[in-house]
Amino acid sequence: MARRRVMALIIGLALLLPAAAATAQMAYTNHDVNLRAGPNRDFPLVTWIPGGVQVYVNGCLDGWTWCDVTAGPDRGWVYANFLSFTYDGQPVTIISAGPVLGLPLISFSIGTYWDNYYRGRPWYGNRSSWYHRPPNWWVRPPPPRPSRPVVRPPPRPPSNWQPSRPRPPSHGRPPSYRPPNNGRPPSSRPPEQRPQPSRPPDQRPPDRNPPRIVPSQGG
Repeated sequence: MARRRVMALIIGLALLLPAAAATAQMAYTNHDVNLRAGPNRDFPLVTWIPGGVQVYVNGCLDGWTWCDVTAGPDRGWVYANFLSFTYDGQPVTIISAGPVLGLPLISFSIGTYWDNYYRGRPWYGNRSSWYHRPPNWWVRPPPPRPSRPVVRPPPRPPSNWQPSRPRPPSHGRPPSYRPPNNGRPPSSRPPEQRPQPSRPPDQRPPDRNPPRIVPSQGG
């Protein structure tokens, strides 16, 4: 009997561990933020997230400057100063309290990450230009960490906000402009005005045989 109770307790704890781990990695945006395709503001924009939205923290870079988060159907990177995490009952910023929060530290590989999450995005086709940059060019030294974690409560999220992807204009290209006159610059000369042919007045030549005058009868 006691053995059954111990086994039931172990199974119950095992079932609670994934839920507890998931809850332990939930954070909130404390400001309107851009979700980027990498841990640097130079990376393409994935979507925009308003303040007060709950996100799942997949992990952070060493130094807790940027975190890989999932927001709705989108996944990307957010600057950790804009993420608040509950610690000792207080919403503290991840960038200021990272070492004590127990969040996993992860690395970033643009090839694997983009292949997994960004196929079909308008800038996915330009990934080769990102591959040729120096290794770890996105890494920046973390700012000086304060002596105490910074408390920053998240605002109330907008009630009508839904996760959405930005729509690039015309497949990522600006709309084309076609100049007038079939692509040629307009001429500086004034338009040619042809004179309209004027009709000469009706002038008939004099009659060569003038009419004869017949004298009247009787005088």
